[in-house]
Amino acid sequence: MSNENGNWCLIESDPGVFTELIHNMGVSDVQVEELYSLDSETLRSLEPVYGLIFLFKWQGGSAAPPDSKTSGRSGALVDNGDVFFAQQIIQNACATQAILSILLNRAEDIELGETLTNFRSFAADFPPEMRGLALTNCDQIREVHNSFVRPESFLSDFDDEKRPAGEDDDLFHFISYVPVNGRLYELDGLKQGPVDHGASANWLEDVGAVIQQRMSEYSEGEIRFNLMALIGDRRKLLSEQISTVDADISRLMAMLDRLRLNDCTSPETSQEAQTVETQINSLNSERATLEHRVEIENDKFARYKLDNSLRKHNFIPFVYQLLNGMADKGILSPAIEKAQEKAADAHQSQQSL
Repeated sequence: MSNENGNWCLIESDPGVFTELIHNMGVSDVQVEELYSLDSETLRSLEPVYGLIFLFKWQGGSAAPPDSKTSGRSGALVDNGDVFFAQQIIQNACATQAILSILLNRAEDIELGETLTNFRSFAADFPPEMRGLALTNCDQIREVHNSFVRPESFLSDFDDEKRPAGEDDDLFHFISYVPVNGRLYELDGLKQGPVDHGASANWLEDVGAVIQQRMSEYSEGEIRFNLMALIGDRRKLLSEQISTVDADISRLMAMLDRLRLNDCTSPETSQEAQTVETQINSLNSERATLEHRVEIENDKFARYKLDNSLRKHNFIPFVYQLLNGMADKGILSPAIEKAQEKAADAHQSQQSL
């Protein structure tokens, strides 16, 4: 991995950021969800799951993570042309590269859009290092990535972002887990190739054990892990389920109308009509639940949009004007003193616990 970040910025590990980043690259009908459990039941509830993104802290302070040129922890490095694998060239690109590792290997299941379709076709016959160089120099992908750059502070941290990582730095890295042709692969851009974790009839049943093994190699107190799933757009899937329920309700309503046109004094007909009404009521209840879940998803996407706009907005001029106005009115110094007193009281209370 190059110590230089080129002109790629750091981006936040957040499902809302990743979801908008993917959509801005032209990919449709997918989203990113944060996971708090690795059990297969949780993963199956999110299907279709296209791949997992795993964030972890490198062990030690070396410039490269352990095993970067050797076999994987529970798998073996392979040279498999069926897997689209690109080596990581730029340090700050690892989040986007982990996302692309899933998208570009699930092209048959995901509508990639023009940008990624063209890139995949262009780099298809390249070796992994050349694919990494092609990705690093893809203007469209880099511009989308950099659209999530944080506004610079009063003292710019640009130089800090470009300096090589030191021994005292906490280094974090993104990798991906994705199924390809019935086998589970770990795609880590800092390795020489994909890591094959073996044949997997149901990769959602197997991937949890692989990630748990990796996490077990850290100290017991290490909790700085993050796991996200790239899944189908829940709003689309739920809307399709609502359409199916609506079709069933229409069919049962037509059946009920036919029954009512017949002799309703017949016990058999009356019983059948009651059964159909019960089914309709059940489907209406199911539809209401699905609509509520769609509302939850819409609210979540609205929150993503607001949060991302706040991330990108530069509040520094506002803060400067606010502090300047407080100083002009003579209330800045008292406010600072009061804040310092509160901080000291909080520190003292924490020490007494």
